[in-house]
Amino acid sequence: MRELHDYPDLNELATHLETNPELLRAEIQPLMEASLVSESQGQYRPTFLITDDTETLRVYEHACAFGLKLANRTESNLENLKKSFTKLDLSGHFEFENLAFLFVGGRILDIKLLEKLTRGDRIMPPAPPRPSPDRPDAHYYFYMVEGEPEHLGKYGLEDMDLPWKSWHYYSFGLNLVDGSPNLEREQMEARCKEILDLSIIDNPDGLAQELDLPIIRPTDSRIWSNASNSLAEVLKQCYLEEWTSIEALHSMIKSGEYAPNSLGEFVCWYAHIAYCSAIDSLESTGVIQIPQTKYQAAIWYREQEQEGLLVRL
Repeated sequence: MRELHDYPDLNELATHLETNPELLRAEIQPLMEASLVSESQGQYRPTFLITDDTETLRVYEHACAFGLKLANRTESNLENLKKSFTKLDLSGHFEFENLAFLFVGGRILDIKLLEKLTRGDRIMPPAPPRPSPDRPDAHYYFYMVEGEPEHLGKYGLEDMDLPWKSWHYYSFGLNLVDGSPNLEREQMEARCKEILDLSIIDNPDGLAQELDLPIIRPTDSRIWSNASNSLAEVLKQCYLEEWTSIEALHSMIKSGEYAPNSLGEFVCWYAHIAYCSAIDSLESTGVIQIPQTKYQAAIWYREQEQEGLLVRL
């Protein structure tokens, strides 16, 4: 797939890979059936976003610079955010800075902002149809980036449904630490699953106490959801202000020309780099404190069934 980015002609690609064109065609056929490769006048092209290493670095640098704008806009609205935090019952036990990695980084810059980009007068085009024999109704984003793991965005949120309606286990932080999976984060999630499997806890408060994690109850959840929504709307304006530059960047990469539905995938990737850059900037100014474990977790009540990129449109 990466080589199709540069060699759409099957014979040229076969020569480059030192293989037989017919064998290559046989390998490409399942990808065509999955709507991941298309053919036109003998040219085979991926139907999704691919970047080579040079393009990746160009996008990464652009998105990191944009992330500083997101951070500055967040700091400009920091007092309102802190006022909302002081209304939480949780604020009696935790300082804002101690939980801002999850509350601001995970719940706003990641999830809520992505949700804003995909709703209403959306910035991110919807996931294109990608029918396959098994899933004729499939719609999804798909992209391939040549580079380092951090070029995909180094922070991410894990959302695990709990056995009580509308309750979730959230974990936000580094996916990799020194090139390996974040062990302490994985151990916490495994411990949570173990407790649930043993059925030794029958309520969210008990689980939070057993895991020594913050718990965000319904009232706190609604307060923070309103605050998150307000700030995410402000941050969305940053994308609108820079949209011409972002769209031009997409048009400069090869798959921006040959994959007509790749803009949504590009924005999805770009947004993940940008919010990670914003978090690092906010840490450097003391707004966010990232713990030594490089992750934060909580037991959280959430009324909305789906969120982020999974919202029903």
